[in-house]
Amino acid sequence: MILEYIHGDNSRERLELPHKVEVSERFEYINSSNKLEYIKKFLPSFHSGQKMVLFDSNHKQLLEFYQKSDINSFDGLDETQAQILFFTSGSSGFPVGAFKTKENLFKEVEVLQEMLTQYSIQRVVVTVPFVHIYGVLAGLLLPHSFGDITLVVKEDFLPYELLEEASHKNTLVITTPVFIKSLGKLSEKKDLSGNIFICSTGPLHNDDVTAFEKLYCADLMQLFGSTETGGIAYKYSDEEEWRVLPSVDISTQEDKLSISSPFISSFTLNKCILSLSQPFTTEDIVEISKEGFKLLGRSNKIIKIAGKRISATQIETILEELCGVEVAVVTLVYKKELLRSEQILITLQAESEISKKDIKTKINEYYGVLTIPFRVEYVEKINYSAMGKKVLF
Repeated sequence: MILEYIHGDNSRERLELPHKVEVSERFEYINSSNKLEYIKKFLPSFHSGQKMVLFDSNHKQLLEFYQKSDINSFDGLDETQAQILFFTSGSSGFPVGAFKTKENLFKEVEVLQEMLTQYSIQRVVVTVPFVHIYGVLAGLLLPHSFGDITLVVKEDFLPYELLEEASHKNTLVITTPVFIKSLGKLSEKKDLSGNIFICSTGPLHNDDVTAFEKLYCADLMQLFGSTETGGIAYKYSDEEEWRVLPSVDISTQEDKLSISSPFISSFTLNKCILSLSQPFTTEDIVEISKEGFKLLGRSNKIIKIAGKRISATQIETILEELCGVEVAVVTLVYKKELLRSEQILITLQAESEISKKDIKTKINEYYGVLTIPFRVEYVEKINYSAMGKKVLF
């Protein structure tokens, strides 16, 4: 694999990385603040067997953890047999660590590579950061498994720059919903048939899929999973149902998705090292069918009203259709003193205040007449994490 790194001035540097470096017996902390330096350190270290903790130094909580904690002093570390400690994004609390063995990662890479055999991939363009598991699996280890290909990386792609890189034949693009949405808003139409985009880290609205495919005619695969579980399922285009990845078995536990898989972490870090057993029950509410499953939402983002399951994530998408609303975040709030304990908090980044009547009308257009207790707060800006997830802090 040849690494082609695009610098900020758009000059290009091509590197062939060494396969082996000297390693220590201790876990080393790897900072992701610069993609080029990160790749140059990560790939040779990984293949040489170095144990690593991946963290984002821009994440204040993780930086504090790094400054105050030595992972090598934790009891039970040897039992994990792990090579890498990943952290979740922390969008719903302090990031949880997930230990991954080399086997966890390689087995998933083998599955992804097998799913892409119909494509003659010669270039892989990556927009995602490499600190999270999706970035490492799909953005680094998968391209490396192809062997004789070129991996194209830039610190921060603009949408039109990504489109230019994706215009080469036999290209695989590893990206996020934010880029798919942005590409669908460009005015330039290009035939990218024969190329494939893989998208993960968050929900992708069907309208964004339609706009993207209308402009580019490229294949679009969405991946579904988490840091702890690794990959769970995939789907193409705007398919409603998720198809389960090979080697993954699914069931439900009180409507929650329960899985067994060789990709799942055996140990996590949440103040101390904890073991995970399989099957592992997620917080995802699903309906299983013969073909796969429908994802209804996260248990902490689902509210049941008049017998209907209402997804907070879907309400966010609905509200972002309102004129003047730029970004919406919907949070479920539970208050025992209320007759109905659930209500929703709507946080808006908007050009001006939106009347509660307009919000209620918009929601009812999709769900019918529902009485949903809600309150609205306004913020100057709702941020996105490096992986494209909305964050409030």
